[in-house]
Formats: sequence, C-alpha cells, structure tokens
Amino acid sequence: MRNFTKILCVALALIVALSVASCSMGKEYAYKTDDVELPIGVYIYYLYNAYTQAQNYAQQSDLYDSEAGTYDGDKSFLKMEITDDDGVTAVAEQWILDKAAENTDNAVAVYHEYNKLGATLDEATLESYKTYYTSYWDQSLKDTFEAFGVSFDSYILAGITIPLMQSAVFEAEYSLGGPLEVPDTDVQSYFNENYTSYKYFTYNLYSSTTDEAGEESNIVMSDDEIKALESVFAGYVDSIAKGKSFSEVFDSFKASYDADASATENVSNIDEDTEDDNLKTVLELKEGEAKYHITGEGDSRVMNFVYKAPLSDEKDYLNDDNNRLGVLSDMKTDDFSDFLKTVVKDLGVTRDPACDKYKPSMFETDPTNGAD
Repeated sequence: MRNFTKILCVALALIVALSVASCSMGKEYAYKTDDVELPIGVYIYYLYNAYTQAQNYAQQSDLYDSEAGTYDGDKSFLKMEITDDDGVTAVAEQWILDKAAENTDNAVAVYHEYNKLGATLDEATLESYKTYYTSYWDQSLKDTFEAFGVSFDSYILAGITIPLMQSAVFEAEYSLGGPLEVPDTDVQSYFNENYTSYKYFTYNLYSSTTDEAGEESNIVMSDDEIKALESVFAGYVDSIAKGKSFSEVFDSFKASYDADASATENVSNIDEDTEDDNLKTVLELKEGEAKYHITGEGDSRVMNFVYKAPLSDEKDYLNDDNNRLGVLSDMKTDDFSDFLKTVVKDLGVTRDPACDKYKPSMFETDPTNGAD
C-alpha cells in the first residue's frame, strides 16, 4: 500500500472534487460497471506492465542466455514457464493475460469504492504530478505508448491515478470511523509484535582519490589500521552493554573519526528475507544490544555499528497519522486485496471483447494500433 505514490492528470481533472458518479472517457471501453468505465488504453497499459514483469521473471530463469538475449534458444519468452514472486508458475503469455485482467478488475473496484466512500485526492498534489508526468510523457514515453494504443489520459489514469485512489480507499476503509475500521488496540498490538527500532552508523575502510587523469580509485586501510578500528568498535559495543546510549557512542565516533557523519535511525517491519546486511544483524540482536561487523568486498569494505533499540522507546510512534497508516497497511494489505476481489464479484464487471484484440506478442513487434 505504501507503494502507491503516483497520481492523476488531464484525464481526470474534472473529478478532482470527486462529486462525479462515474468515470467514462467517451471512447472504446475495456471494463465497465454501472458507475465506472475504463478506456481500452488502461487495459493495454496493464497488459504492457504485465509483459515487462513476466519478462523479468523469464530473465531470472536458467533458460535465459543474457549474451544472446534468448530463452532456451528462442527470442520470445512468451511460451516458457515463469514463476512469479508469489510462487505461481504459469506459461508467460497466459500469466500476462491473467495479470492484466486482474489489474483492470482491481482498477474498477478501486474506482467504484472511491466514488462510494466519497474519498478525495489533494488538488495541489494532483497538479504537481500533472506537471511532472506531462514532461516525462513527452520526453520518454509518448512514442512507445501511443504506438501500442495507450493515450496520455489512459497512462495517467492507470499508472498514476488509480494507485493513488487505491491508497485513499484503503485509508477510508480501515481508518477510525471507516466501514472496516481497525481499533487502536489492534494496531498497537500488531506494532508491538512485528516492528523493530534500530540505529546504525558506518565508516569506510578506505579513502577515495582522483589521479591527474580524473580516474577515481580507493586506497584501502592497512590490516593494522583495520584491526585498530575493530578494537574501537568493539569498545562501542561494550559501552552499550554497560549502559551508554547510542547517541553517546555516536557522538564519540564523530569526535574521533568523522564530525560530519550521520546515523541511520528507523522503525520498521523488517522482512525476514532481507538482503540488507545491517538489517540481518538487527534481526539477530536482542533489544538493547549492539554489534559491529564489516560488509563489502575488496577495496570497498565498510565497518558498521548496529544497535537494536527498545521498541518501548517509541511510545509516540503511532500518534503520527502517517506512521499509523503505515502499520495499518502492513496489517491489512492482503485483506484489502481480498476485499477488492469481492467488490469485483459483487459488481458484475463487463469486459469488452475489444480487449481480446490485444495480445502480449504485440510488445515484441511494432504495433499498428493507434492511441485510444
């Protein structure tokens, strides 16, 4: 949910106040209900996005030859099996079609609930994104998307507005006073059970230099220098164990090594499968414990001091509306996805047969369809 960071533009400028009861572009539609009609360009946009996702999964396969750009000897990956992040395995072409249909259904449900709940988007934010994405479209996307049949209006609606609407609908549904409100006690319990407070700072085991030709290189510390620094960082760990605060340790580090250094401090729900070495270390620690470790390779190694702070120090964390919404998103994203699927079933969404004209293979050739 927190990934919904995109927004609206020209196509829906008329609904900024969102007093309208329906969404219709007055052109060929893809999916519709009594109060929502999505243009065919929205469906093609989702088809294109699904295609690029599937291509990424295909390139993770052992059958992919990156040098030749082939998949088990074939230039096309559409007939090969792929496995997505959810562990679903399917023939790529069918996966793309299913994902495009799923996303278009989802968009209809979001728009319907958006109107139903009277949710709103910030007009000033809309305008700022409109300006940015107009320029981005003209410079980078216009020729490609219009060739496939996606107009600027459809691009903005599918890629920017709907995600923002989805975020707004989620908040309206689950926040206090909403139809599916989650009590503060439940949010607090989830926070206590799943979130971690941590802090860390780093120090490079090398210095960078530039020669007369402008070439940059790293000068690595000697083994003796690194051992001496390890002794210092071990002392920091011991200081924490004896009751010193992270701030005191960090101030001592800055005074000795880097007055301009900054520390990373965060409270988050850390993914147990994280690839971040510092976050892996955080998960190994008990609250109030610290550890130092070296990351990186060759001439780019870094010394890290990591501290797992007591979550009880974050008594005011959920008093911030954005923080509370973030925790709520972690709690209810899966439930919300299921809720939208139920909305789709209840609405009885009509899919226009025109969608069948568009196949994933169109993205492997020069398309002949005009923009909608």
